[in-house]
Amino acid sequence: MPTPKADDTLQVWLSALAAPTAAPAGGAAAALAGALGAALVRMVAGLTGTRDRYATVHEEATDAGERAERLGDAMLELASRDAEAFGGFSRALAMPAGTGDERQARERAKADALRAGADVQLDLMAHLGEVAELAEAMAQRGLAGALGDAATAAFLAAAGARSAYWAVRSNLDSASDRQSAERVLTTARDLLERIEVVERRVRQLLAQRIP
Repeated sequence: MPTPKADDTLQVWLSALAAPTAAPAGGAAAALAGALGAALVRMVAGLTGTRDRYATVHEEATDAGERAERLGDAMLELASRDAEAFGGFSRALAMPAGTGDERQARERAKADALRAGADVQLDLMAHLGEVAELAEAMAQRGLAGALGDAATAAFLAAAGARSAYWAVRSNLDSASDRQSAERVLTTARDLLERIEVVERRVRQLLAQRIP
C-alpha cells in the first residue's frame, strides 16, 4: 500500500494505519491526532468569531483559527513524512551487509533514517505545543458552549505529544552520537513537559466550569 498523502481522506489514513505493514504507524497517528485537535480549535474559533457576545475576542479567535489551519495542514504533511522516513529505514535494512564496508554503509543508512524519523516527531511536538496553547486560549475565552471541544483539542495535542516523545526516544535509542541524541531528547522532554502543563490547566478549567 502506498504511503498516504497529506490530502488523502481520513478513511485512506485509517485503512493504511490498520494494514499489516510497518508504516504508517504510531508517528503518523500522533500527527493525525494533532491535526484533529487543530480542526477543533478552528471550529471553536469560528463559532466564537460569529457571536456578538464575544466581540472583544473576535480578533484573537480569527488569529487562532488561521494559525490552527496552518498547523493542521503542516501536521498532515508530517504524518506523510513520518511514514516516508520509516520507508528509508526499511530500505536501509535491505542493503547488503556481506563486507565490512557494506555493513558500515548499512549502519549509517539506518542511523540516518532513524534520525530523520526523530526529527519529524520533534517537529511534530513543536506544532502540537502550539495547538495546545491555542486550544487553552479558546477554552478560556472562546464560546462557553464549546469548552469541551476546545478541551478535546488540548487533550488530542497532549496525546499526540506523548506518542511523539516516545517515538523520538525509540528512534534515538541506538544512536552512536549520544551527545547529539541527548540534545534532541532534552528538547523533546521540554516540549512534552510544557504541553502537559497546558493540558493540566485545561483539566482544571473544566473542573471549575463543569463541576
